[in-house]
Amino acid sequence: MKTLVIAALLFCTSAQVLANRSQRIWKSYFPHASCGGSRCAKNVPADALEEFLDKASYHRQRKLESTTWAFVADFTQNSRYPRGYLINMKTGKTKSMHVSHGVGSGDGNGNAIRFSNTPNSKASSPGLYQTAETYHGKHGYSLRMDGLESTNSKARKRAIVIHGADYVPNSSKKQAGRIGRSWGCPAVARSISRSLIDKLKGGSLYYIHR
Repeated sequence: MKTLVIAALLFCTSAQVLANRSQRIWKSYFPHASCGGSRCAKNVPADALEEFLDKASYHRQRKLESTTWAFVADFTQNSRYPRGYLINMKTGKTKSMHVSHGVGSGDGNGNAIRFSNTPNSKASSPGLYQTAETYHGKHGYSLRMDGLESTNSKARKRAIVIHGADYVPNSSKKQAGRIGRSWGCPAVARSISRSLIDKLKGGSLYYIHR
């Protein structure tokens, strides 16, 4: 029993350290942010958050400062985890959700291990995106994105979009096994896709971390 208590304390301490690091990163980019009890971007993994903010500052500084919403998908995590983070750029508050990777990227156990910018690869393309226009396609209401880096520059040609899918659970909790996979799109649960798309459409920043 004593060993379990110590392990639990160590886990909580480690989680707190990571949350504090994410908050420090946020404050370094937004020094005047007032996070209050929400602790800005506390749920976003620090490495993914730092890389997103660094690349966004380089490629789209004005968008980083002016848009209300951004999204970070951390594909270093297994798909059973809610590894997608919707970030309110004005308040620092976040919401976690499940996001699929491409079948061409997966190892069959929920891990994304291969990435590609090649058409027909059915793989995810990492890097920074800027959202564009919405449309209605075979997956219903969807959102086009343009890749801003060499790793995702063919996103529009490959039809890498945000859309809803029945194989992605609407949950902020860890799943028992891996979730379904797309043909390269970062799909989300169908029940939340419209709300997410309406927040991100028209020029928000989206980042896939690997």
